Amino acid sequence: MKRLRIIGGVAAGMSAAAKARRINPQLDIKVFTEGLYISYSA
Repeated sequence: MKRLRIIGGVAAGMSAAAKARRINPQLDIKVFTEGLYISYSA
């Protein structure tokens, strides 16, 4: 299984995670952020 680690949970980090998920649904994606909340937009 391929893994992707993203540092930063603001807009760019979450955009990268979403794009990676669309490209490869099998990826193990983890996002690391310093704050309590990540960027989210429905």
